[in-house]
Amino acid sequence: MKSENLWATALVGVTVLWGWSFVAIHESLEVLSASAFNACRFLIGATVMLIVLLRRRRQIVWREARRGLLPGLVLFLAFALQTVGIAFTTASNASFITGLAVIFAPLFAYWMLQIRPNRQQIASAIVAAIGLALLTVQDLSVHIGDLLVLGCAVFTALHIVVLSKQSKGADVELLAFVQVLIVGLLSLTWSVVCREFSVPHTPQPIWTVVIVGIGGTAVGYFVQTKAQVESSPSRIALILVLEPVFGGLFGYFIGGDRLNSVNLVGAMLIVISMIIAEFRPRLRIAPH
Repeated sequence: MKSENLWATALVGVTVLWGWSFVAIHESLEVLSASAFNACRFLIGATVMLIVLLRRRRQIVWREARRGLLPGLVLFLAFALQTVGIAFTTASNASFITGLAVIFAPLFAYWMLQIRPNRQQIASAIVAAIGLALLTVQDLSVHIGDLLVLGCAVFTALHIVVLSKQSKGADVELLAFVQVLIVGLLSLTWSVVCREFSVPHTPQPIWTVVIVGIGGTAVGYFVQTKAQVESSPSRIALILVLEPVFGGLFGYFIGGDRLNSVNLVGAMLIVISMIIAEFRPRLRIAPH
């Protein structure tokens, strides 16, 4: 229990950094493409993680490493959609919509693990849908950025469930490294093929890439993967509810985002829906 609480607390700290990153990434995308940013971010993270791995072991076992292939692919799709979407919406909107992953996770758990959603989860989905509409629909139109980030929420939920299945009994450090490396390599391929890779001429995006690459990626995904092993995916999802809360706060105080009364009600409903969905001590999305 002590170990579980320790890693849960560490994951809360990571969500603070992830919340801040919405604002920082939004500003960085003014001079960097989404593919280039993700390539740099995740390859920096993978490099740091590889150094740690090599200091602790002599070789990497392929049989263990391949567990991270599918979660890594799903994670790449999530971040590709999110980073492109952030460029076309506000940091606050992106953070709240990404948080809807906690609503989608039980649906994937039902599909992949044959666990039926209960009444609370169904109710939370309805509340979330209303909140999403109030947050994103303006002048009877929906921004493309909001739709892209919504796609990110879907793949983030899928990643939670897939990682839960793949992480049981796995080498946590190796599993986290493989996921991050795959996202970095796929993002680099995307950037090169589309000829979007460029080097920024101002320090702000460089520092953002380094901080998010090391703290939000190398440390962040190791902590999440370790916490996933120690706890249930439902508890992990509940902790991740804090990410959009911190993202909204940073967006307001640092990014200058402003929500009108309707948008604010929508954001609050999204957070409430996530709490309704996951505040269930007896429920397990996946068995221990």
